[in-house]
Amino acid sequence: MNEIAIAGGVTTESVSEAEAAGMRRSAREQIIGRFPRPLDRQDTRDHFRLAARHETILPERVRDALARLRDGATDAVVLHGLPADDRTGPDAPPLLGWTWLAMVTRQLGHEFGYRAEKNGDLVHDVRPRPDGAATQSNASSAVDLSLHTEVAFHDVRPDFVVLYGVRSPQPRPATRLVHIADAVRECRPETVRRLREPRFRIAAPESFSPAGRAATEGVGPIGGSPGWPTVRWHSSITGSTAQDRAAIADFLDCAERVAHRVRLGPGSLVVFSNNRCLHGRDSFTAQYDASDRWLLRTYVLRDVTRLMTRYGPAPDGDGIRTLAEAA
Repeated sequence: MNEIAIAGGVTTESVSEAEAAGMRRSAREQIIGRFPRPLDRQDTRDHFRLAARHETILPERVRDALARLRDGATDAVVLHGLPADDRTGPDAPPLLGWTWLAMVTRQLGHEFGYRAEKNGDLVHDVRPRPDGAATQSNASSAVDLSLHTEVAFHDVRPDFVVLYGVRSPQPRPATRLVHIADAVRECRPETVRRLREPRFRIAAPESFSPAGRAATEGVGPIGGSPGWPTVRWHSSITGSTAQDRAAIADFLDCAERVAHRVRLGPGSLVVFSNNRCLHGRDSFTAQYDASDRWLLRTYVLRDVTRLMTRYGPAPDGDGIRTLAEAA
């Protein structure tokens, strides 16, 4: 049965088995079968453009939900039941996964990346690593990944983040998703007032540290209007006073209380506004083999000309290609 649910700024959709069978067939005929080259994480142009031209493979209600997300009428969309790749090897390319990722990304904007994050890849493989097990990074597994927004320290941040489940053994860890308006309503007024002041500091995450980035000072983690709050948050956020630290603790406690829990199995996808949602992930046991959890991720920017103005045109004249060089 098809399912549609909207709660707390999060829209959840499920694709039926009959719909999934048709989607699988159409994707193979119209996209995958016409794209014989290997997938390239740093040059997604051809595959993503072809997928975008055939976005009607997605059910109309799914495209409508993504349009509401793009227009600000909802803040997150969760999709379950998308056709998943048949696993023919431990690291077989997830061609269907890339196709759904491409369709969702291009309906919202354009993929982009950072030199210091996964070498400028535009599609990220998110998997646990032994050296990152206890870190606050996407390579972690042994600890909960704290609530955060992506690339919070940077002045050019994704508008949307897309996560797609390629593989996830049982028990599946929950991705915690928080609608900022829900968290703000839970907080004491004095907490919200203080977090609106530009008195906080956010450090660059470990993956960006080799680039020598300094922490960002003067951050007001809650922005927007009282009726339309936005958020900018990372586990490294600090303040200089006891009142600042109390506000941080109160906000995190409130945010965790209103978190939605989404379990991303193969064929599940979540996409959310990076300005209106926080996300985290529960810990899980990693084996560091071909059975471990594996997600695909893209960062999405509504308007790529914003980066062209700052960084200049790409040598080959392709704006999306330029974005991999944004840092």
